[in-house]
Amino acid sequence: MIGIEVLATVFLVILCLVVFVLLMRSKQKLAILQNNCALLKEENEQLADEIDRVKKELQLIRVQAGESDRLKSAFLSNMSHELRTPLHAIMGFAGLIANPTMPEEDKVAYANIINHSIDSLLEIINDIFDIAQFESGVTGIEMGPLNVNDLLNSLQTWLNIEKTNIGKSDIVVKTNKANSDRSFCIQTDAYKLKRAMNHLVCNALKYSNDGCIEIGYTFSAENMISFYVKDEGIGFENDKLEVMLSQFRQIDESPTRQFGGLGLGLTLAQKFAALLEGNLWAESKEKNGSTFYLSIPYVKAV
Repeated sequence: MIGIEVLATVFLVILCLVVFVLLMRSKQKLAILQNNCALLKEENEQLADEIDRVKKELQLIRVQAGESDRLKSAFLSNMSHELRTPLHAIMGFAGLIANPTMPEEDKVAYANIINHSIDSLLEIINDIFDIAQFESGVTGIEMGPLNVNDLLNSLQTWLNIEKTNIGKSDIVVKTNKANSDRSFCIQTDAYKLKRAMNHLVCNALKYSNDGCIEIGYTFSAENMISFYVKDEGIGFENDKLEVMLSQFRQIDESPTRQFGGLGLGLTLAQKFAALLEGNLWAESKEKNGSTFYLSIPYVKAV
């Protein structure tokens, strides 16, 4: 009897051990399954987040593509208008000048209008050519000497002539030269710096009806030379600068906007500044004028 009881006890112990081992293995498997489920849930959540992110990116791309198409369509429509305006003026006044009975003083006035229209047309063509070069990535730089004070003098002369041509004779044009030496020269790409400054002074004249436009330059401790164009025109809030610097964009993009143009001037000025390893920024307040700065490395001409 004792032997049977011992065997029964041993059997029960072995059975309990087997059950215990099976339970432990089941718990381990359950823990692994639970861990796998948690991992799958986490991966599922990450996948869902990634899907949402991709959906948002696709939506943003669609919006940007639609905005890009809208801007390009608006640009083409605007360009058509900007091209036709000087062309019509040239054709119309050229026909009037051909009249042999036309008084000489009228012919001179009409010839001036034709010349102004030709300049406007060439400026549009230059802008389109410049932006096309930037878009194609073929724009390079050609370093050479540039007389800085001569540049300011030529910009001042152009502004004085142009303000009269467009009926803004009351505007006063000033220059501020940090270096009074008439022969002061720097080493840079003269064409691109001139084009950038031309866009800044055109912008100042466009948005000014009276007051003063000041063109100047200063030197900074970082071995930079900073050109600036300051006006007392309509100004803008600083948060609008990003829009103004965007390609084909203007502050007022409504069909009834007061100011014309292709919306490329400031964009090109910024691109030229970057190409010259410089920077373009502005300070402004609505109805209190603007100051645009263009800084480039200061390298004395050899």
